[in-house]
Amino acid sequence: MQPLVDQLIGKRYLFALLTLLITAALGWGIPAVTSDNGFTAILSESDPYRAEVDQVREDFPPSTGVLFAFEARQGDVFGMQAVAAMDALTNRYTQVESAVSVGSLLNRRLNAVDAKRYDLIPELNDLDQAQLDVIREIALADEDLVKSLLAPGGDMALAMIKFKAVDEEKSTRLSIAESVVALRDSLRAEFPDVAIYVLGNVLFELDSHNAQLKDRSYLMPLVVTISILLLWFCLRSLSFSISILVIAVVSVVMTVGTMGWLKVPFNQISTMGPLVVVLIAVADGVHIVSIYVQGLHRSLGRLEAMRESLMINIQPVTLASVTTVIGFLSLNYCSSPGIYGFGNVVAVGVVWAYLLSLTLLPALILLLPVNKVARPLGVDGFIAGVRRAVLKHGNRLFLWGLLLIVVTLALLPLNKVDFNRYSFIDKDSDFHLVLKALSEKIGNDQSLVYSIHSGEYYGITQPGFLADVEEFSLWLEAQPEASFVTSYTDLLKTLNRAEHDDELAWDVLPDDQLQIIDYLVGYQLVQEIEPNLEPIFNPDYSAIRLVIGTSNLSNLQLLNFNTRIETWIADNMNPGYTVRHGDNSILFARLDRSISIELLQGFALSFLLITITLAIGLRSLRYGLLSTMPNLFPATIVFGVWGVLNGQLSPYILMLFSISIGLVVDDSVHILSKYIRGRRDNLSPEDAASYSLDKAGP
Repeated sequence: MQPLVDQLIGKRYLFALLTLLITAALGWGIPAVTSDNGFTAILSESDPYRAEVDQVREDFPPSTGVLFAFEARQGDVFGMQAVAAMDALTNRYTQVESAVSVGSLLNRRLNAVDAKRYDLIPELNDLDQAQLDVIREIALADEDLVKSLLAPGGDMALAMIKFKAVDEEKSTRLSIAESVVALRDSLRAEFPDVAIYVLGNVLFELDSHNAQLKDRSYLMPLVVTISILLLWFCLRSLSFSISILVIAVVSVVMTVGTMGWLKVPFNQISTMGPLVVVLIAVADGVHIVSIYVQGLHRSLGRLEAMRESLMINIQPVTLASVTTVIGFLSLNYCSSPGIYGFGNVVAVGVVWAYLLSLTLLPALILLLPVNKVARPLGVDGFIAGVRRAVLKHGNRLFLWGLLLIVVTLALLPLNKVDFNRYSFIDKDSDFHLVLKALSEKIGNDQSLVYSIHSGEYYGITQPGFLADVEEFSLWLEAQPEASFVTSYTDLLKTLNRAEHDDELAWDVLPDDQLQIIDYLVGYQLVQEIEPNLEPIFNPDYSAIRLVIGTSNLSNLQLLNFNTRIETWIADNMNPGYTVRHGDNSILFARLDRSISIELLQGFALSFLLITITLAIGLRSLRYGLLSTMPNLFPATIVFGVWGVLNGQLSPYILMLFSISIGLVVDDSVHILSKYIRGRRDNLSPEDAASYSLDKAGP
């Protein structure tokens, strides 16, 4: 160890220069940093349903758009103000970049399958409230309308603006989102008596982008400022405190630059990584500087004080860094890009922070004057009190700590694994308000989409295929979880009935294949002039798309419903047909279960590796095993209390298991390493404990 310390001290300026050159080189990668703020960054890459969803989206290209929600502050949406607001949206939808169509109550066809246009609401110029009351009765009696655009009570109406498929450029998507927000805000100003909200994927991405900017503009400076003040109080030196923060900032620059050079995008989880790197870099630096300051208080020279600090700290800082890297790399056990991306960002940052603490920090500290470091460390009094309590009441403290551990371990079963991907969205945001309204008022806050492939060209026109789909649809409609079912067999029955003067006797599936083909071709023609209609069959008539609306289902309920659906398909559907999942609902519902298992497996592996590393690094199996207690139980205590206060474990919360062991191991390493050092210097257990608390405690 001595030769390494001599090199670090003797060639400190050379090491500092090399470090700064590497920082500058890595800094050039920062402009290349990208971000992926979509929900797909959270989804598990190994889920087999993901390939199914991708295939269905190829067969049925999803439309891109945003959803506007109109809610009258008094009365319902069939008042003049609300209708005027929807009319303004219809007339001004082109203010949204790349917009191609708008669909709302105002251009809703009374018969969606008829090529002739009979709008629900005619021109507003000659419309009065009495006519709107009549229109209200017609609209609320339209089952299809209530399923899609209108709350059953008439107190909320939806409108959809569709735009051209968004390219891969993030700037384009953000620009579209900003134009949507601008239109929403102008409508709100013009119609203050109408609550107007909007949601969509591009808006979620815009919110995530703005949140990241806010973090960088407010949260990061706040953390840095508080850190400087705390370090100033503890170290009694503003210049030393700033030096440690310089190391932290340089660590972040190197980390972000590394991600830029590697072309690894940040996402809504990994964007928190640099903030964690700041804290870890501060932790590394403060150990070295605190021992240095203690040496100065004992009248050591600057070089001798730094040499002593490095001699004492190299082993624990190295062990702490290695074990922290192991803890964060264990997140790679998880198949979610968001979670393992976060782990990789922090792991890279830990490595850079470690190297900077040994190369740049000593050179920087030794350049600073020491005449202002006159008083003991700011926490010396507190540490002295802790030392007295440990030596006087050690057994009692141990027993009380053991009781706390046992009680909180017993509380762990109160936690339940669950995941709501919208739980982190601001409760005052449009996103949250509209989703809540969809759930409570329209009953369509979530949907399940399935693709049924016949296996042959024009296969969906075969009567046998139609019979199976119809039986499936009827079974689904009878299930309590289903708010509604949209199937192309409903379309065929509606077209067949319309073809025969709306006689109820003809509300059945046609049995003539040519007639079916004729109906479907006619529907395609309507689609061309009505772009708001979603595709329900693919271009070669080999597969259909079926949608099941659901509301207020937990993840477990959704998974159980999906299991029943799959069982029914296996028992009743022609085995020659292929049924695929067509959206991400089940993927997100399965996320908590799969990621929970992966995270716990990763935690177990990292815990084992960290224990082995400490046993080797401390050169003591006994103390390596002893370290498991302060490494593991802080997490179990917190999660036991969490079970009482909240009890919901999402993947984000479970991720903290691996993160916690990567962070708390820093404390145990420094306390144990200095205790072992004292024992090897022939100190008694009590004196070694005092030495450890004096050196590592601050």
